[in-house]
Amino acid sequence: MSEKVKAKMIDGALCIATSELCEVFSVHRNTIAQWERSGMPKKARGWYSLKDTIKWVTENRGVKKNPDDEEGMTLSQQKLKYEAQLKEQQAEAATLKNAIAKGEYIKREDVVSELQRFFISLRRSMGGFSRKIAMEISPYLEPEQVRLIEQNIADTTNAALLQLSVRGVYDAKKD
Repeated sequence: MSEKVKAKMIDGALCIATSELCEVFSVHRNTIAQWERSGMPKKARGWYSLKDTIKWVTENRGVKKNPDDEEGMTLSQQKLKYEAQLKEQQAEAATLKNAIAKGEYIKREDVVSELQRFFISLRRSMGGFSRKIAMEISPYLEPEQVRLIEQNIADTTNAALLQLSVRGVYDAKKD
């Protein structure tokens, strides 16, 4: 019975057979085929340069010290990282879509429209506020004082509404 050749020299490089490569890395033949499709160099059908193969496996399949550093990651680790990030983003999008379907979110246009109607109503109500106060105090004061109070209330109300519309906050002036 003849024993199969497990190593030979090809183009000046020490090459080993697929079966020996499987033993060296403790992997299955299918893994070697997958590595080959991923770019692992080979010298001939079923023969791999030991030096080149060890270098390729170390660079492309080895575990680096800092997996968060993209430069220190293998291509497969980078792919895995970005696939995980994609899955996270897809999960967030699905969660948002479900929340929208449940009615937990309101369309921006609906909110803007409703707020515009509210603030128009508020402005009209506040605009008539100074006139109403003036009518209430007119029997007790001189007409000139009533007009001055009405104007001060109207100016303060308009200033407050303007500040709310521009900055969203009202800062009362201290006299």
